[in-house]
Amino acid sequence: MKSNSLFIFLIVFLTAVATPVFSQQNFNFSFDQPINAPWFKIGDTTVFKSSIDQNTYYSAKGALRIESLKKNSAFGGIMMWLPSNLKGDSIEVSAMIKRENIIAGSYASMMLRIDPEIFFDNMANRQMNGTKNWENIKLKTKLVPNQTEGISIAFFLSGEGKMWVDDVLITVDGKDITKEAGMFVPFAKEISEPASSGISDFNSTPKIDQRLVDLGRIWGFLKYRHPAIAQGKYDWDQQLFKSINAVIMAKDNKSIEAHYAALLDSVGTTANYAKPLLENVVHEIDYSWIDELPFKDDLKDKLKRIRYSSFDQHHYFGFTGGAGNVLFKNEKKYENVLSADVGFRLLTLFRFWNMIEYFSPYKHLTDPKWEAVLKAAVPEMILSRDDRSYGLSLLKMISQVKDAHTGLWSTPKGLINYYGKYRMPIEIRIIEGKAVVTKVFESEQSGDKLSIGDVLISKEHKKIEEIRDSLWAYMSTPNEAVANRDLARKLVTSSSELVACEIVRDGEPITVNIVAMSASQIKPAPKDTVAFKMLDNNILYINHSLLRGKMITDNRLNWSKVKGIVIDDRNYPGDFLVFKLTPLLLTKPTDFVRFTSTSLQYPGTFVMSSPLQVGENANDCYQGKVAILVNEDTQSSAEYHVMAYQAAANVKVFGSQTAGADGNVSSIDLPGNQRTMLSGLGVYYPDQRETQRVGIKIDEIVKPSIKGIREGKDEVMEKALEYLNK
Repeated sequence: MKSNSLFIFLIVFLTAVATPVFSQQNFNFSFDQPINAPWFKIGDTTVFKSSIDQNTYYSAKGALRIESLKKNSAFGGIMMWLPSNLKGDSIEVSAMIKRENIIAGSYASMMLRIDPEIFFDNMANRQMNGTKNWENIKLKTKLVPNQTEGISIAFFLSGEGKMWVDDVLITVDGKDITKEAGMFVPFAKEISEPASSGISDFNSTPKIDQRLVDLGRIWGFLKYRHPAIAQGKYDWDQQLFKSINAVIMAKDNKSIEAHYAALLDSVGTTANYAKPLLENVVHEIDYSWIDELPFKDDLKDKLKRIRYSSFDQHHYFGFTGGAGNVLFKNEKKYENVLSADVGFRLLTLFRFWNMIEYFSPYKHLTDPKWEAVLKAAVPEMILSRDDRSYGLSLLKMISQVKDAHTGLWSTPKGLINYYGKYRMPIEIRIIEGKAVVTKVFESEQSGDKLSIGDVLISKEHKKIEEIRDSLWAYMSTPNEAVANRDLARKLVTSSSELVACEIVRDGEPITVNIVAMSASQIKPAPKDTVAFKMLDNNILYINHSLLRGKMITDNRLNWSKVKGIVIDDRNYPGDFLVFKLTPLLLTKPTDFVRFTSTSLQYPGTFVMSSPLQVGENANDCYQGKVAILVNEDTQSSAEYHVMAYQAAANVKVFGSQTAGADGNVSSIDLPGNQRTMLSGLGVYYPDQRETQRVGIKIDEIVKPSIKGIREGKDEVMEKALEYLNK
């Protein structure tokens, strides 16, 4: 069994999860308690069972048991984050491990990983299989505190069999970390996650709203720029709740100014940092709002001294190894907050708003402008006093980033089934400005049926235009193509099991009642399984989502002899092929992309990189014509791949506007266990042409037509083949 797939999973997983603050009392290293936080399950939980075994153990009252439930080639187990602020020379993880009937090719694993790319060992090369009684297993490595952004351990079973784990011990320089509080650098300190902010509802007024807008900016500014807060010395969320109470209860502006002065004194004075000198600045953080605060110059000067502060690491953020997009750390999820009170609603707003303010390379493209979003969202959050209105306010706030990556990837309590828990067994696309049925699925229910090519005029007695307008404020739509894509997906959902629809079929209006059902009752359409095939006239067709790097290596010689190549990129890549397919297309290294990124020293200011190149010096490249197919489903990595292929002179792109959402994503945790993301890097063409919201360059615009849909044609493909066959 190969370990590389697990290695890839853990890379993705670890860069997508923020490092939590840690409680020493919750280690549960003896496994005599249920598997709860900070442990969490990983792998395929439908194939593997992880539980506490109180009958088989090494000591105490129980042991962790991981067992496969059926034949498989996957993995499963548990994992936890350790405090990333451990100081010392070396760390050692040891555990008693027992294994039983682990078949050949499968193995028991204990993993230690230190990010970014400092150390990784999952014991795959030791192939711990078979049956063996309790054995002491150890992993040891050097610590690098100044570079460390995350430390994690895991126990898992890869393949088939059983394993037990007990008596986990983690030491730094021989000292048990559960007993030596002094081994932590002055970073994160555990504070419980309350379910209430302690702030009661209050009314929105222009004066209160402006006070809170100022607080949101000052709180976020100090969070990301003050050196003491960078060390994690303060629970900054709790400080926000105290400050909210102070500013809404203050009798006058003088009282508010006194609160901020005391706050600055409490976190300590700082040096007057000089502004760093940077080259190739594309977007610079704007601190002019400090001058506009209604306070005396002395207080504003104290704030200005902090603007360009410098530190080696930060409690709340770092950057991923390699790509360099932001990694948000130590943000509390407040999982017990199911109905957010006004304090938590404002914390959600201020946390998210400042993350975009300081770490989004595309902040200048928000709609409306980002400072206006804060002003509008403050009264909305104050007045969103029930779960539904709060959920909608959260959706609206996130959608205004206008980034297809920045959706609400969780479901607030008030929005469960907001779009409807039932689905009509059809697929809809917006074609020629109309909602057109493009696929009809088989289902377990009978009743009125829709046909491919039917045009939906109204649904549940609402015109399509009316539905679109009602949803627009809550959709993360960077451009019209994505707006139409996401609208079409929502049109097939309903809260009713019988959906009244008005359609046009063959030019005639018809009223039908369509049975909607749970998704499990709809038979999915057959999936494409062929990565590449030969078409008429010696044309090679490649389905980009199914293509793998090894296929390119194995078939390169044959592919170099075809008349033309079609690369269908109306999907998402299943493999990273930027540097694998381009050598087939380019005779020399060629510029294809630039990035903008921010830094630990100057968050909010984005600098343009030098161009990145693809291709190699070679004489055996493919000389024929290449046609690439794109549409609104070409998003993120798909767009990035097309940009790389476009660097070749013999490549021509056919189709319609792509999603315009590119750049490595960074995960965001919000109170109430809500989740979203942002595009953490700016992606540009070598000439610094923007791709975000715009999409990639298209050589020939081709869009499907209603007539073509009814006739079963792929008009984008037909236009590409016409070009290749000339």
